[in-house]
Amino acid sequence: MVGSSKKLFNTAVLLTFAWLLLSGLPVRAAQNLPAVRPVTACEKLSALSLSEQVGEKVSITGASELKTEKGNFCKISATIAPEIGVEVMLPTEKWTQRFLQVGCGGLCGNINLNLSDASGCMPAMNGEFTVAATDMGHSGSMMDASWAADPQKRIDFAWRANHLTAKLSKALIEAYYGQKAKYAYFMGCSDGGREALMEAQRYPDDFDGISAGAPAAFFQFQNSFYHGWNVVANQRPDGSFILLKDRLPVLHRAVLSHCPTLSGVKDGLLQNPWACRFSAAWVKQCDKNQKDTTDCLTPEETQAAERLYRGASDSAGHQFVPAGLPLGSELRWPVPDTADGHSMSEMMVLPALQWVLLQGGRQNISAMTDFPLNAGNFAAVAQLAPLYNAANTNLSAFEQRGGKLIMWHGLADDSVSPAFSVDYYRGVSKTLGQTVTDRFLRLFLLPGVGHCGSGEGYDQIDLLTPLMAWTELGSAPKEIITGKRQQVAESGMLPAGKAPSAQQQFHGVSKPSQPYAAVPVAVTATRPVFPYPYIARYSGKGSADDAANYVAVKSAEFDRLTLGKPASDFIGPDNQKAYRVQDGRLVAE
Repeated sequence: MVGSSKKLFNTAVLLTFAWLLLSGLPVRAAQNLPAVRPVTACEKLSALSLSEQVGEKVSITGASELKTEKGNFCKISATIAPEIGVEVMLPTEKWTQRFLQVGCGGLCGNINLNLSDASGCMPAMNGEFTVAATDMGHSGSMMDASWAADPQKRIDFAWRANHLTAKLSKALIEAYYGQKAKYAYFMGCSDGGREALMEAQRYPDDFDGISAGAPAAFFQFQNSFYHGWNVVANQRPDGSFILLKDRLPVLHRAVLSHCPTLSGVKDGLLQNPWACRFSAAWVKQCDKNQKDTTDCLTPEETQAAERLYRGASDSAGHQFVPAGLPLGSELRWPVPDTADGHSMSEMMVLPALQWVLLQGGRQNISAMTDFPLNAGNFAAVAQLAPLYNAANTNLSAFEQRGGKLIMWHGLADDSVSPAFSVDYYRGVSKTLGQTVTDRFLRLFLLPGVGHCGSGEGYDQIDLLTPLMAWTELGSAPKEIITGKRQQVAESGMLPAGKAPSAQQQFHGVSKPSQPYAAVPVAVTATRPVFPYPYIARYSGKGSADDAANYVAVKSAEFDRLTLGKPASDFIGPDNQKAYRVQDGRLVAE
């Protein structure tokens, strides 16, 4: 056993080294910029008057030196009127002339400087970036929506907070170092992905390189019809839930038994969830009086699953969201533990409908029965799509100024549909043309990966290194190398009763706030992810755990993903508006 453990450890170390090698770390991944030291003391920044440069009143509430294991930072705390909280960390010894702003998840309400999806990026791990983040204009938990009673806070959350944080951070950089940042980057996932796309769409001059992960950019319909459907499609008329958490492995096994992986490897990771369509015939049906149901579903459970795969729609043929829950994501589906319990989707949709998504003050919506998912209510939430949504496909200004954008999405994401990212990418290509799109945008879809990570897939990923290489050296990413954090023996293909249990996780749990990236964990296998519409296929030679042994193959099955009306009307060019507050109400300019 000792020898076996040592062998496994050595294999993990070697694969981790290979992943780092393939990630481009030992080669030139960005410009070799010299470190620049401050020209003034950190505490003197507290006396700065930056309101004119930012364009709004700025109050610096703190300026002190912070010691970390990656060196010292000048920590600035500030407020931008009316109540936008900002934190900026400026390296005191080894700033290499780069600025990184990180997005905020859920409904935000707190400041977290965590550099996600950058483990493996040497400058980020070394603490060489000035890093900034904002609470988006309000304080509270990620699920708290009561701030939206203030219309100004709606604007701040929608787009204003991040833009003004970028302006303030750049002003602080220039004051502290005596020069501007040479490159500015933005990275975010979930709502942070929406924020990333919003910056590219509304403020193309703010950032040179942007990474948008699992973007909740179809915000109005994502937080109403997508999550609302996950509730009502799984309920009986009396409100009790049908498909429960402990039944998900049965469904997952059935899907993996019938859907091709398309990679040439039977690993339970679907390279393209839209390559097959769910059929009730895949699932063994439980007999009426059967006691042991570990390998079957009732007809009622199967019908609920069919509805969840289909996504929000109605009998008139209206398609309200890009797609339902993707095949292969079953182990993380937002269903409750018990028939009278509560699901994660229910916990997300109700606060959003009560406070954020509709015009006016708090809405009298305490259950989904108070908000039927029909065409009329779709039109109601659509009224504020020009405020919150980041689905404007006209990125010409961002492209023309040389900006680079990497989008990525887990294909087993249960919280934000990866279909939106595909449809948005297609929309940009349609608006600008494929040739122009290829100059600045790539979309990477990660098989088996959940929302912003986790899942059965390869979710150890560094997006910042390829983003820097593209932005600073003009080297467009031909592939992203991903790592598997640990061998998952339970692939879902095991005999009945032996499959893994459902793995629901609340994606809003915050990681430690620190201005540098964590060292990547050991990986047991690597796999390339190629830009959409290409997938990775095993060459048949060498280890299937080695990314070098895969080739890119165009997947025609993506054509099976179609977007109908009215959802399709809200992914297109120039569909955003500027807003202001007048007489206590939101007014579109």
